[in-house]
Amino acid sequence: MTALFSDQTVLIVEKNLEELEQLRQILSAMGFRKIEVASSVNMAASLLAEVRVDLCFLVYDLGRDEKNGLQVLQQLKAAGRPSYATCFLLVVEPQKLSLLMGSPDLSADGYLAKPYDQLKLRAQLEKQLRIKRCIAQVERFRDQRDWDQALEECERLQKQFPALGVLIFRIKGLVYLEQQQYQKALAVFERIRQAHDKPWVHVALGLTAYDMTDYQRARREMTQVIEEQQVCQEAFLIMARIHWLSGERSQCVTLLRKAVMLQPTMPVLQGELGNRAAFSEELSVAADGFRQAVQHARHTALQNPEYYFGLVRVIQQLIADKPDRTAEFIAEAIRVLESVVHDCMDDPQIRFRARLIAAEIYRQNGEHQNADFAAGDALAQFRKIPLNAQLSVVDLLADGLESTRFAVQAAELKQEVSRSMPSVEWGKSNLKGMLSFRQKAMDEAFKSFEQAWLADPGNPGVGLNLLQTGIESLRRQTAQPQIVKRCSEIVNALHYGSLSGKQQQRYQMLSERFGDLIREAEIA
Repeated sequence: MTALFSDQTVLIVEKNLEELEQLRQILSAMGFRKIEVASSVNMAASLLAEVRVDLCFLVYDLGRDEKNGLQVLQQLKAAGRPSYATCFLLVVEPQKLSLLMGSPDLSADGYLAKPYDQLKLRAQLEKQLRIKRCIAQVERFRDQRDWDQALEECERLQKQFPALGVLIFRIKGLVYLEQQQYQKALAVFERIRQAHDKPWVHVALGLTAYDMTDYQRARREMTQVIEEQQVCQEAFLIMARIHWLSGERSQCVTLLRKAVMLQPTMPVLQGELGNRAAFSEELSVAADGFRQAVQHARHTALQNPEYYFGLVRVIQQLIADKPDRTAEFIAEAIRVLESVVHDCMDDPQIRFRARLIAAEIYRQNGEHQNADFAAGDALAQFRKIPLNAQLSVVDLLADGLESTRFAVQAAELKQEVSRSMPSVEWGKSNLKGMLSFRQKAMDEAFKSFEQAWLADPGNPGVGLNLLQTGIESLRRQTAQPQIVKRCSEIVNALHYGSLSGKQQQRYQMLSERFGDLIREAEIA
């Protein structure tokens, strides 16, 4: 095995220099010759994008305020980078290990405890590398999103390696989830639970139930996992979304605050907290959530401009609520707007939105000259972006420059751009949906708005149209799981920072109406 080790590349993600050197010496004695080192999650993710690594040691605890080792896997998945060829081993204290078993997908191939024992480590590496070689092909198919081939490979592996039954069934269940074959996924995970009742199985069952819009079942499964003190992003995220969909706003924010206390460097959880707290007008909580989301997602695949814009929108409200801190808040808002332009590589659409909000902030503070300059720049940037993007943000332009000296110019530009809506795929479907809605043809309206949403996912105007139409359809007939699922997606997908003031009001009204329908269905 020493000869085999000598050909393999190892990456150690560790910040403690003494323990790093200890592991390096052990691995060198075992025959490993190519040993790379990363002291942070971002450094490790960057290196894994450039170098083929056979074996990766992820130390879970990298220090106070540092991302944990498991976040390497999250960033790789978010970036869509293949990981089938790498065997990931999480190095964690034994007392913490039992609390890190909740994720069905974002988990390591194996686990190690400190202090390192060379004999035990050699035996475990031999075992883990053998298993990784066995499943490498099915993992390759998963990385390539070739689900049918992945299922065929699972069948072959089950016959050839029956001892790997739970692992192969786990992979098969995850593939069924990707294919949206929820009944099959549920059957697979139920079968695993009967023989292997672990936290990750309950998370998998909860995820499946959530996708099937069985929110009662999802609530039960995720509650059990959270009550067992599992540190699992998926459990907290899905449970928070169930609270939000059901109109349980304070429970949602409270749960997310608990989640970020346990996992403070998780940008997805921090961003979710920012959005939910902002919509609930818990402004200080929202601002802190967005700040942390920006910090921990920056320069990674999880970076999201909506975290920046959400933070600035919250700061705008804080300026009105706390006038004694106006100068401090304005300075922070401008810094954040400059950062989003820089971090998004000076994208014209991002620059347009940043300058538009800057104009609002300056005007809010009575700095009319700066406001006019920023507004003029926003108009110039708007003209630079492609038509498809102009149509997506034209409502922001009109609402942002309303009651300013640029209002007429913005309104004329909106009319001019809107006339081109039928020339783009989502615009044509959106217009068709609006016509059907006015004619009270809800089925046709929903289909058209859904086509528009799929063609331009995240478009706030289209999303709100689709949500309103879905609610009207559900009021007539509640047993429509596909409509419930799509409406749930929109309620969760729309970001506070992406909405204009008018769109925020509409979102609040529609999400509350949808929550009433969900509560009634759960009670029934």
